[in-house]
Amino acid sequence: MRVMSYNIHFTIGTDNVADWKRIAELIGEYNPDLLALEEVTVNHPHTPGLNVPEVLGNELEMHAEFADAIPINDGKGKYGIAALSKYPLERVGKFYLPTPEGGEKRVFLVVKVLAEKHFYFVVTHFPFQGEFPGDEECRVECAAQIMETVGENNWLPTVWAGDFNTYPGSPTIESIHEKCKVFNDADKLTPTAYCKNAGWRQIDFICACPKNTFALKNFRFVENMLASDHRPVIADLAWNM
Repeated sequence: MRVMSYNIHFTIGTDNVADWKRIAELIGEYNPDLLALEEVTVNHPHTPGLNVPEVLGNELEMHAEFADAIPINDGKGKYGIAALSKYPLERVGKFYLPTPEGGEKRVFLVVKVLAEKHFYFVVTHFPFQGEFPGDEECRVECAAQIMETVGENNWLPTVWAGDFNTYPGSPTIESIHEKCKVFNDADKLTPTAYCKNAGWRQIDFICACPKNTFALKNFRFVENMLASDHRPVIADLAWNM
């Protein structure tokens, strides 16, 4: 099973061109079974009338679920995250994360993946470096809420992916290690995006829990910084059970 996580930056590339088809072509080239997308929009000012999760789902022939976090375009559009899958999906729900009042609202999306063996898929996008004082502590709290919610509801096994906006060795990632397998451990050095306050960092992750559910067969980053300002992350997984 191939899992990809990709922050698509509203489909706007580093050349400042909005091109959802370029995003779709890049994703299609690597043919993921599960796809976590961040900075996903509906009716963005740069792409008026465009429902990005819908057109990507149709183009890639994948089932798509979108979770909006905030309104955009004077309330006429939506911004959030999406889960796409070659397998049918059953939506479990959208859950708000504990971000401070006045800050950008953040969410995580949970879907049930109806593959031969059913499992769950969680997609999220955490606050960015320097977004507000104490942002790393907030990310730790966000990660804890996701792990607690998944565990309390027995949404297991779970594959969890997204833009965590922190990097290997940080308190957030170390806290995730307590309950989850972090597949980025296979390569902790390759950066995925440029962070204003931290420079080039690896901030996009793929994880799973319980730790022994999936074996990692291959892990890599896509060397493309044109279609978006993030590199996609790919993990090829196999069931251990």
